[in-house]
Amino acid sequence: MSQQTNGKTEITNEDLFADTNISMKSGHLVKDAEEIAEGKFIKLRFASNKQYLNADKEVQTTTNYFNALVSHNLTDAFETAKALQKGDWVYVKGEDNTKSFDTAEGYKQTASTIFAYKVTLKKKKQQENTQTPELTPEA
Repeated sequence: MSQQTNGKTEITNEDLFADTNISMKSGHLVKDAEEIAEGKFIKLRFASNKQYLNADKEVQTTTNYFNALVSHNLTDAFETAKALQKGDWVYVKGEDNTKSFDTAEGYKQTASTIFAYKVTLKKKKQQENTQTPELTPEA
């Protein structure tokens, strides 16, 4: 929402992306966040699982992979994204962008990227406890 400050209207990220194709995804990072283009973007690669029952009433799981880019101009999202590590559970909101290209083998492929303006860490990767718990003798 726009805000009025000192007689000037400030435009928020929500305003900038209000008329675009918005995508909201969450999942676990499959690798650490990576700075690219001389630090102008953070690249995120994450995955989410979908479970469903097949015709035999068995639970099936499919995994979808997503790419997201966060611009350094979006300071809050950029700083959050920069600190993310493999295994963290994240929520990403942004504009979808799809492009088609021909592979060296002559096949047509499509790649989608989310240009994220909101990145939220939902949960840090749980660290496995490598220490054994202390045993206390029973009285």
